[in-house]
This record gives sequence, C-alpha cells and structure tokens, in this order.
Amino acid sequence: MLSRILITTSFSFGCCYPLFFWINNRKLIETGFYRFNLGFSCFAVGIGVGGIWLSDLSDSVDSSSLLLARWLAVAWFLSLLIVTAFFWTRQWIKGWLVALPSIIGVVTLCQISGRNFLTTSNWEIETALSFLGSAVLCASIFAGVLGHWYLNATNLPISLLAHATRILWGLLGARLLWNSYAAFTLQIGYRGDQVSIFRFLQTIEGLLLGVGLFFGVVFPLILTYMVYETVKVKSTQSATGILYVVVTSVLMGELAYKYYLLEYGLVL
Repeated sequence: MLSRILITTSFSFGCCYPLFFWINNRKLIETGFYRFNLGFSCFAVGIGVGGIWLSDLSDSVDSSSLLLARWLAVAWFLSLLIVTAFFWTRQWIKGWLVALPSIIGVVTLCQISGRNFLTTSNWEIETALSFLGSAVLCASIFAGVLGHWYLNATNLPISLLAHATRILWGLLGARLLWNSYAAFTLQIGYRGDQVSIFRFLQTIEGLLLGVGLFFGVVFPLILTYMVYETVKVKSTQSATGILYVVVTSVLMGELAYKYYLLEYGLVL
C-alpha cells in the first residue's frame, strides 16, 4: 500500500505540475525558473518509475495492467526528459509542448490506481475530482517555488505571486466544497454496511480521513488567506515562509486522501 501511495502521488504530481506553467505570463519570468520546474517534474516522475519497477504490486494490480503501466511510465519519463532537454538551453518555452507528456501520465496513473474511470457512469466527474487533489498539491508547490524565486529576482511583479495564490485558494475552496458535499451524500462500505462518509469519519478507520481533511484542505485554506494578505503588502519572504508550511500540510493531507482512494475507491 505504501508503495502504491508513493507511486500514485509522484505520478499525480508529474501529470499536473507542468500544467501550471500556463498560469503566469512566461515572458515576465526568466527561463531558469521553468528549467528548475521541468527538472522537478522529471525528478517526481523518476521516483514513480523507480517505484513501479522495483515494487511488487501484483497483489493490487493485475499482471497485464502492471506490465503496461511500467512501460507507459518509462515512455512518459523519456518524453518528459526529451522536452526538458529541448527547452534547457532555450530562452523561451511552450506550455502546450511541456504538457504533452502528461497525457501518457494520465493513462499510466489510471492503470496503477486500478480504476478505469472511463467505464463508470460519471467518468468525467470522477476523473476531474481525482486530479483535484493533485492540482492542489501542485499549486501549493508552484506558489512556493515562485515565492522563493523572488529572492533571486527582486524585480518580479508581485502580481505573479498574487495570481498563483488566488489559484491555490480557489482550488482549495473547490475541494472543500466537494468534500463537504461528499461527507453527507456519498456512502462507503464499512464492516459489511454502507455508511455515510460523515459517519465513517467518526470511526477509528476514518480517523486518518479526518486528518487528511484538516491538513489537506482546512488548514491550508486558512494559511493561503494569510499568504494573500502578506503578498498584498509585498512581503514576499514572509509569504514564501507560510507557503512552505502550506506545502507540508497539503502533502500530508494528499497522502491520506491517496490511501482512501486506493483502499476504498473514495474520490475526494
């Protein structure tokens, strides 16, 4: 289970993170920022590739799906490396080209998670929701890296960090709304019975889900508001420090959410 959580978290991050290259005007930030982030994406996907080849996942993924996922992961990793190498020495970057390898990543992730979203009746909603948490994690890390970049490039307009913070805040708000709705409407199998998620949260087995809800949504939402207020007074160092805490909190919550996705098929 721990291996699958690590692999799915790494792959989810690798799928979504390159998409955040679109949120800011790339002409206002030097390409070194994007080279670092491309390398970061390669590192995350590389961890997942190593995990999927070295871990024994035969008890949770059938052999044919596992073999396909392994080679898809290699193809994804190589394509991302090629894109990174292509832009490494250039002074410009194309967001759509950087995002292309993520298509392979989505297919790989579906194979590993053991969920074929396309066969469900509401596959569009389930697919979007399954990547919402990954988008929150990516948004928090992207904002943190961007905030840190202000230490190296003091002439960057503050609007870039403010925009990234608003996107993070919006994603956290969307996840909070979905989690609140799911808590009272969705049911989960518990000891041979179907119970609401709200009731499940009151059990020992649901304790970790409550931890994920607090650290993955509620606490970061409060901190992100503090970041935004700090950015408004142009205190980028303080904002970046708070964003580091946000990243840690969101990561803790995301690991908990991934556990319930893999163990119970719960899309939160």
